[in-house]
Amino acid sequence: MPSFQTLANIADSYIPLLALLCVWLLCQFSLKRNWLKLVCLGGLLVASIMLVYAIMFMDKHFEFWLSLGWDYSTHSALSLVLVMCLSVMWARLLILWLVSLLGYFLLMVYQQYHSVIDIVSTVIVVAGVLSPLFYRVHKMLER
Repeated sequence: MPSFQTLANIADSYIPLLALLCVWLLCQFSLKRNWLKLVCLGGLLVASIMLVYAIMFMDKHFEFWLSLGWDYSTHSALSLVLVMCLSVMWARLLILWLVSLLGYFLLMVYQQYHSVIDIVSTVIVVAGVLSPLFYRVHKMLER
């Protein structure tokens, strides 16, 4: 089994790797002059990341998760948003994105960064807020 530090390094590289993939795909849309996808998906990515941090700041102020004995997992929220964006940008790899996300969540639990309830509660809130928006953007781009 890899050491704690090796697993920590893997966990630390997951979100930056997803972010780089998102930026790379947005660049591809730009190179292909697919301005509709670039603007819609770039805006969706920025708005989603802003929402992740808005919820984090609200939780720090109002202590929603703490009042239940839980912790808002910014890492879970951010990785979820990036995977959701990648799933819309490159839908053919949906299974890969979902498996990688599940692996990341399991790694966070194994490393004791967050509990299962921290991750699940964060995912439910973030996905619940963003899923309708992602669905509409996806349907609009299918046309």
